[in-house]
Amino acid sequence: MLAEDLVVEVITDLLDLPGETIAADTPLTAVDGWDSVNALRVLVYLEREVGRPLDYERFAAVATVGELAELVGADAGSRR
Repeated sequence: MLAEDLVVEVITDLLDLPGETIAADTPLTAVDGWDSVNALRVLVYLEREVGRPLDYERFAAVATVGELAELVGADAGSRR
């Protein structure tokens, strides 16, 4: 599964949103229900899915779904 698909799936599942409402250029702050608690839920779920911790400082700095997908993909690729 591509990192972007994984991120969209995790966000839509955890926040109970239709998948077509989320795209790579969607700002995370525009995602319905995105707040600090749900951001941490997404982080933990993504870490479980990729099987390793993600860099929290980089996670906190991402602004869009696409940037989050890049982080997930980069962390997954750099730790194999």
